[in-house]
Amino acid sequence: MAVALRFLLYLDLMAIAGLLLCAQRTAPAAVSPRLIALLAAIGVVVTAAHFAASAAAMVGGDEALLDTEMLRFIALETSHGKGAVVRLLALGALLVLTVLARSERSPLLPTMLGVVALASLAWSGHAGAGEGATGVLHKASDIFHLIAAAIWIGTLVLLLVAIGRREPAIDEIVPALRHFANTGTAVVGVLIVTGVINLALIADLARPVQLIASDYGQTLAVKIALFLAMLAFAAANRWRFTPQLEHAAGRDMRAIRISLLLELALGITAVLVVALLGTLSPD
Repeated sequence: MAVALRFLLYLDLMAIAGLLLCAQRTAPAAVSPRLIALLAAIGVVVTAAHFAASAAAMVGGDEALLDTEMLRFIALETSHGKGAVVRLLALGALLVLTVLARSERSPLLPTMLGVVALASLAWSGHAGAGEGATGVLHKASDIFHLIAAAIWIGTLVLLLVAIGRREPAIDEIVPALRHFANTGTAVVGVLIVTGVINLALIADLARPVQLIASDYGQTLAVKIALFLAMLAFAAANRWRFTPQLEHAAGRDMRAIRISLLLELALGITAVLVVALLGTLSPD
């Protein structure tokens, strides 16, 4: 249950931030305010459910201990609770703004609220337990890791939307694919650097055998394998399918569509693995 809620929460918040950050920027497609409002509403519900499940776990499942004072303490005095409160406020404000929006463009304030909601996840995982300068570094690294992943997934979704139009604009899609190839390089760099930092702050790298033998290490290996598979598809998109799309007389987009779909499926699976990693100890 905890992993399922974490997965839904991560996927929902990454979708919100990714779509708002990337619409008409890294992909030639807009995002509907109604969709963002729906995702924000889902985020509120899942956050509340995740907070309730976490609070119950903190008191050993004894619901009688979850009185008003205990809930207030968890919400305001624990890192997990503080992150949930910030997330609820950001998602609530985003929901109001998008419901009132009259344009499909992605203005600055909703985008900032989406990023804040996503960044609040850094207080609910391993980074949330850190203190002092190390804790600040871990949270900052986690936030950049989440944002980079959201940009990758958000762009894939929007590119698929653009390609799936009844009359896709090839003159827009090909430059967008080439532009994302460059943006993707920066995204991959951020993911690698922040991933290494996070691992160094979580696990004891001086004892690699113990790490590899742990459930955490083996689950991490699955995440790395998924990441490498995504890189393989991204490379194929950049060096094979995009040039084919650009020069093919028939403008057949089936190959690039299938490649992007598989890359997105791998990304969603990686989010599921991340949700599981947050519940495991590297010891």
